[in-house]
Amino acid sequence: MIYSETVKYALLALAYLALNRDRLVKVEEIAEAQNIPKPFLSKIFHKLVKERVLRSYKGPNGGFTFMIPPEKITIYDVIRYLDEDYRLDYCALRPGRCEEWRSSPCTVHDKWTALREHIMEYLTSTTITELAGVEEKHGETTQVKG
Repeated sequence: MIYSETVKYALLALAYLALNRDRLVKVEEIAEAQNIPKPFLSKIFHKLVKERVLRSYKGPNGGFTFMIPPEKITIYDVIRYLDEDYRLDYCALRPGRCEEWRSSPCTVHDKWTALREHIMEYLTSTTITELAGVEEKHGETTQVKG
């Protein structure tokens, strides 16, 4: 996995929210639709509200919506908001980061560096809107009109 379970859940939830962005969506609905534990998703969404990615409305007709358009939020943005310790610069074979082994790189250093660049390109160029399109195409997320 190239990101944490927290980020995975956030991406699934944000894709669902993007598919239903014409209305406020409750955490309970998203948790049920995406099979995410509700308390965990609540914690994730409150962090995203604090980071000013989402807006929360309280009350019986409340829910969540985007503050930042989903077409402007990348996977890497979500990683940065939720996973402060995220590191893709660790050596593939040795303990620690690649830069610590600069004078004697491991045997797969060049291949790992190239792969890491591809992964970063994917993370920084793939948006929530694109993920929502994949979800919608595969029918894994259904829109619920409220």
